[in-house]
Amino acid sequence: MAYPVTAAQYRDEWIHEFQRGETYLKDTVSKETITNGHSSAVFAIAGQSSGMSERGVNGLIPTRNANDRQVTAELKEMHSLENNTSFNVFTSQGGKLREVMQKRSRMDAVREIDDEIIRALSTATNVYNGGTAVTMSLGRMVDIVSDLWEGNVDERVTFLHTPKSWARLLTMPNFTSSDYVDRKPLMDEAPRPLIYANAWHMLHNGLPGRTGATAQMFVYAKSAVGHALATDEIKVAAGYNEEQDYSWDRATIYHRALILQQAGVLKVVHDDSAAIT
Repeated sequence: MAYPVTAAQYRDEWIHEFQRGETYLKDTVSKETITNGHSSAVFAIAGQSSGMSERGVNGLIPTRNANDRQVTAELKEMHSLENNTSFNVFTSQGGKLREVMQKRSRMDAVREIDDEIIRALSTATNVYNGGTAVTMSLGRMVDIVSDLWEGNVDERVTFLHTPKSWARLLTMPNFTSSDYVDRKPLMDEAPRPLIYANAWHMLHNGLPGRTGATAQMFVYAKSAVGHALATDEIKVAAGYNEEQDYSWDRATIYHRALILQQAGVLKVVHDDSAAIT
């Protein structure tokens, strides 16, 4: 029989559940900062050149008809709010509930940037392989990137992988050898972006449908996606309500993401449920 009178020691520091706590995609898109007094950002898109023409039989040089346009991103406000009574704060383990509340709010705000960019990417109209799910391979990956090349995308692109797609790539020597990529992915402590076939490959755990048979992945050029963000980026506030005796913490962000050029975005449906052998 175990001795009944025992003592437990409680750790002062809190251990946070696993979650995404930073933005990975903010620098992969075209950013625009919005100042006070404006509710939207307008991105100017210069149309394609139409090539050169021979002088006409009338002796005049034909004029070019430019197809310039604008894309408007209307800001929306997003919030994360939490409150706890002073009794809860006082009796919380280690007395650090306020600190935990603030960290949760910050994580929500920075994660929202990635979530909004992914929501915009989900509106892509170009879908690889007609929308039929594929399983990642080296040849498949290069074929996907080449689809953007065929659309005259001549800048480095970002390729977002689900964990299962990334795991498949790690089984391929060409993807893990420093002879072909800019780092050694099998030796890093955590998955980090790497460059292969002129694409910036990145594992992202916030992609729609991950772990399922129709997970969505995205390949896109930086100038194909826009993200408008208010000047202060993330507003974090904390306070105390004397009347109701509770502490509160709030994070707020004003932003919007959208696709600027559909030709520069490709949606890839991946079968995450397939076994990796």
